[in-house]
Amino acid sequence: MEYIQTHIGTTVSLLIQSGLLGILWKMYGKYRAEIDERNKQGIARDDAIRSLLRTEIISIYHKSEEKGFIPIYNLENIMDMYRSYKALGGNGAITEIYNKVLQLPQNPPDMENRGCNKCLEK
Repeated sequence: MEYIQTHIGTTVSLLIQSGLLGILWKMYGKYRAEIDERNKQGIARDDAIRSLLRTEIISIYHKSEEKGFIPIYNLENIMDMYRSYKALGGNGAITEIYNKVLQLPQNPPDMENRGCNKCLEK
């Protein structure tokens, strides 16, 4: 008892510090849980965006392949989408399709065989 009386200030100080450390530790745990949740959401969002980009690149490619050409605005879109797709960690499967898209002509096949004068007449 005498020990407690002589060291009451130190004892109270240690108890208060322990309590504060406990509170801070709980706050840190909640903070880490929030960060982990945000990271999971970010990963899910990146996966969803990458999937949408993949689907759209494939769709534009198939439509353009059927037509036999790719309009310049679609080519520009695919180039932008491919850049984003790769930045989000996209794999090489779309690279093959992207390279095929780059090989497609940008004008309809029947217009490429005409002279410039005939193109301007239309």
